[in-house]
Amino acid sequence: MFSLGAVMTVYSFVFIYFSCISAAGVALAILRSAKLRLPGWLGTAHGMVGLAGVGIFFVLNLLQSESDGLDGRVWWSLVAFTVGLFGGLIFFRVLFRRKFSVLAAIAHGAVAVLGLALLFPVAFPAS
Repeated sequence: MFSLGAVMTVYSFVFIYFSCISAAGVALAILRSAKLRLPGWLGTAHGMVGLAGVGIFFVLNLLQSESDGLDGRVWWSLVAFTVGLFGGLIFFRVLFRRKFSVLAAIAHGAVAVLGLALLFPVAFPAS
């Protein structure tokens, strides 16, 4: 069980970072599905923060060595977040640019949940 006294790893911070991005995405989806007009830069900012996170996550994975006990799930988590990034780009900048699609938002968010689920056991290992 995770305790507050546990030492946080670098992957703990990555998990928290992507959790915050996911929470912002959920808020955007709720507001868009409520038919509220939002500034166009909010979705772009969400994607750019996600892009920065994927880049940082990639570099962190490269800096970790297999001898440090790097778990393969971190690479699969990175793949899931990268697929989510490109999926969001394709869904909301190409396919559904004018009209919001709740199903596209659910699919985009489901990939993020998969990435978080793969990263969680590495970010917060059982003692």
